[in-house]
Amino acid sequence: MYYPEEVIEEVRLRNDIVEVVSGYVKLERKGRRYFGLCPFHGEKTPSFCVEPAKQFFYCFGCNKGGSVIQFIMSIENLDFPEALKHLAERAGITLPEPDDNAEREKSRIRKEILDINKEAARFFFSVLAGKNGLEAQGYLKKRGLTEKTIRRFGLGLAPAGWNELTETLLAKGVSDELLIASGLSVRAKSGELIDRFRGRIMFPIFDIRGNIVGFGGRVMDQSQPKYLNSPDTPVYNKSRELYGLNFARQSKIKKLLMVEGYMDVISLHQAGIDYAVASLGTALTQMQAWILKKYAEEVIIGYDSDSAGQAATMRGIDILERAGCNVRILLIPDGKDPDEYIRNNGPEKFKNLIDRAISLLDYKIRAENKMHNLDTVEDKLKLLNSIADILAAHDNSIERELYSKYYAEQYGISLESLANEVAKRRKKLESVRNGPAASRRPAGSDRESQPAVKIDSRYGELEYMLLVMLCNDNHLFGRISARYGLEDFNDQGAKKVAEKLYGRLEQNKDCVLAELLADLDSNTASFVVRIAETKCDLENNEKATDQILNKLELLKLEELQKQTIERIKNEKDGEIRQRLGLEFSKRAERIAELKRLA
Repeated sequence: MYYPEEVIEEVRLRNDIVEVVSGYVKLERKGRRYFGLCPFHGEKTPSFCVEPAKQFFYCFGCNKGGSVIQFIMSIENLDFPEALKHLAERAGITLPEPDDNAEREKSRIRKEILDINKEAARFFFSVLAGKNGLEAQGYLKKRGLTEKTIRRFGLGLAPAGWNELTETLLAKGVSDELLIASGLSVRAKSGELIDRFRGRIMFPIFDIRGNIVGFGGRVMDQSQPKYLNSPDTPVYNKSRELYGLNFARQSKIKKLLMVEGYMDVISLHQAGIDYAVASLGTALTQMQAWILKKYAEEVIIGYDSDSAGQAATMRGIDILERAGCNVRILLIPDGKDPDEYIRNNGPEKFKNLIDRAISLLDYKIRAENKMHNLDTVEDKLKLLNSIADILAAHDNSIERELYSKYYAEQYGISLESLANEVAKRRKKLESVRNGPAASRRPAGSDRESQPAVKIDSRYGELEYMLLVMLCNDNHLFGRISARYGLEDFNDQGAKKVAEKLYGRLEQNKDCVLAELLADLDSNTASFVVRIAETKCDLENNEKATDQILNKLELLKLEELQKQTIERIKNEKDGEIRQRLGLEFSKRAERIAELKRLA
């Protein structure tokens, strides 16, 4: 652990799990819990729940669970110290310096890379502004960018030489190792350190806090690759960042327009459409979809309307749907990209296109329509069956009904026949989703996965249950520890958790389950929450605890009985055999008593 317990607990307490999770998952209150679609596995019906009173989350589908800290670790792909820092910043808490040397070293490297990136951005900007940047300046002006926009986005130019940036940074005292770690320099076959980016327009990539975490470089001619981006580094992960989000999140319009390239984003912002963002040299990822969901009530996909753009749109739709985003599709005429359309037609016409963006259902059905020749009855039937499939998979019943009416009228069939087909398919889908075991698990659960931790097959589950009960009522500590001390634990994982919990309670420190979870690794935390949600009777703590203790005692006594039988068989000394027989009889009485209590 890198931080004192009281620091971790303050961060946890100052970050309400419902508020934090709501930034990523659309939650709906049902009784004392909140439910939503799990962000950690694909599902159509909600099996992910948040317990506000207990401050933990759990998914009945994939068995992932934990405190607010484990949630941030998983959804933001952060390690424990990074997640703690993220939540501390959210709550306005200043963390003390970590007491772990390795973590301090990682923190130092991240800070130094951010400083190097800032120096590199200044270098690229100065090259663009100088006499060697005249061609690049002309290129950007030809693309319609103003000097104000160039300055705002920090655009620059990487000189065509082999190592001008590298030499500049080395002269400032930056080490070879840091230059390589930052992704700005690479080692040539000759062993010489050279610039990664050469002869390219440079686009600094900012994180949400405004730090420069990486760069994208674009050629001005037809050479390949057209774009070159920073590799993943200690401060940059292309699957998590979105270009322009540092500006777009400040927009008064609570939506985000997802486009393909740097120039699209910059042109749109310059045109007053200040809510445009782009993924970074890769297809939209699930992580980026969750981030979009966090910052916008609505996401509009505005990819190019060529075949590649349409394919990217279909992939993006599925990913954004899984994240629970409200999605619409922007249709740009004549295969144009947003940048080209604005330059040719002006920003107002583009804003009109945004206003006319179509729904997910509309887009999917239009795409299906293009695949069929409606001159034949057979093809028309295939299309209508495809429409029924699309409508059946859509969860919003109001939209299903409206679109059923619209398409029944458009294709000249009765609403009743289309509605019946949709209902039939929907029933089949729900049957597949729930499966034969649906009645044995909570509504909305799509699948059951095995525990992510290895446990003792006889004792493990019971011992974890005991720890959950103890977290639920710390007053039971004396009662539990008297009958089941640390030395009694058989499951090694449960024993480690017990050492933490018993240690706190021995020091008269209260410990709720969420507090204990914050100090566990993600797999163990998920398993403990699964036990709490599916195995423990938390309404009748004392009785349930006694039952668990009795079961554990029964297991131990039965093991001792087996061992005693073997000893009696092998023992030749009559007195010892008689003593063992008496012990066996006493235990047998206790076993019978425990079985009556069960």
